[in-house]
Amino acid sequence: MLKRLLRGFVLALLRLYYPRIEVEGRENLPTSGAVMFVLNHPNGLLDPLLLIATTGRRVSFLAKNTFFNNPISRFAMTAFGALPVFRQRDAAGTATQERNEHTFARCRELLRDGVALALFPEGTTHSEPRLLALKSGAARIALGAEAANGWQLGLSIVPVGLWYQDKRIFRSAVLMIVGKPFTLADLRSTYAADPEMAVAATTERIAAQLGAVVFQAGNADLLRGLPVVVEWTIDHLALTARQRRNQPAALLTAFNQLATTDAPKMAALAEQAQRYARTVRMLGISDPWSPVLPSVRRWRAWALAALLVLAAPFALAGWLISYLPYRMSGVVASRLTTEDQVLGTIKLIVGAVLVGVGWLGVAALTGWRLGAAWGWALLVIAPLASYCALRWSEGWRELRHAAAASWLRLFHPDVSAQLVARRQALSHEIVAAVLELND
Repeated sequence: MLKRLLRGFVLALLRLYYPRIEVEGRENLPTSGAVMFVLNHPNGLLDPLLLIATTGRRVSFLAKNTFFNNPISRFAMTAFGALPVFRQRDAAGTATQERNEHTFARCRELLRDGVALALFPEGTTHSEPRLLALKSGAARIALGAEAANGWQLGLSIVPVGLWYQDKRIFRSAVLMIVGKPFTLADLRSTYAADPEMAVAATTERIAAQLGAVVFQAGNADLLRGLPVVVEWTIDHLALTARQRRNQPAALLTAFNQLATTDAPKMAALAEQAQRYARTVRMLGISDPWSPVLPSVRRWRAWALAALLVLAAPFALAGWLISYLPYRMSGVVASRLTTEDQVLGTIKLIVGAVLVGVGWLGVAALTGWRLGAAWGWALLVIAPLASYCALRWSEGWRELRHAAAASWLRLFHPDVSAQLVARRQALSHEIVAAVLELND
């Protein structure tokens, strides 16, 4: 029961941290059966949690044995079905191998029992703009599971690519691209004759399939621009519903190929797209990628304004209660690590602890000054008021951006027209580059 409560709490925090989780290829997510997800690993422990939150099914994953070294973190890891893997420096070679073999045997058992397994074949979390060379562990587990079940398991291996708009920033977006599942039935005879050859072939297959759903670029700046450009291109291609489902992975492959074969052109297109976005945002426009400059219907604008006025007192209370611990969480997390790939995980944990302690402190002070009843009441109200403050700030930003867009269209129609024309021209350049590559 306690583990279930912890899972629900952590997943709720994850959705609060990343409220916009877009999934391309959701139809490729198996709902039952033996499944192994293979993912890139840009954001520490938040990567498997994101997969769990998205699939809504039981998923186990491998984690460094150091996460199991104290009772609190061990309880948290086991609550999410994590299994420990041991590194050579943590124990003698034979002992490490024996411990890992026990973990791999457990993985095979879970797959046999229909529990999904999430593996990160790169072997470590990182912020590099490209996939690292893959380890062979995922292939060994997959082939071993099939062999242990007489090749009747029907294991589906599903490649999943993760991209974070800015994994360090609270309330930013996440894009998950799910590739088509594949099986290993054709490697049965190869595995019987030469297991190592089958492992190498499986690892190569995983690398190819995972590379097709992961954004890769020559540098980190280009990596940040690629997903926006891909989404933009999809919006400007005349596609059927079925083509739209298959297009993200195809376009991603084309963009990754373009980044490799003609890096200067890809970098120039991404830079133009980012420059356009910066220009439009400087003018107060919230969504620079929409076909026309964004607008809010008059009734919605008035309704939003009225709601902001009514909610202002509650938002102010939430701001007073939570602002200081919220700001402190960013400072503390930055002091604890400078590595982007784990900063999001640490900020999530530190933020939850500090904000919670802040609520308890304010409630205790209120109870001491005004009585226990007031203290308990404030402890109940604090989360609701803090969430109200968060949504109030987002509503205010939406209203302000919509007002800026309306002001630009009404009083500077020439600038508005130029921005739309520039967007269309850049869109044609991007589509032409991709179509040329596909030809």
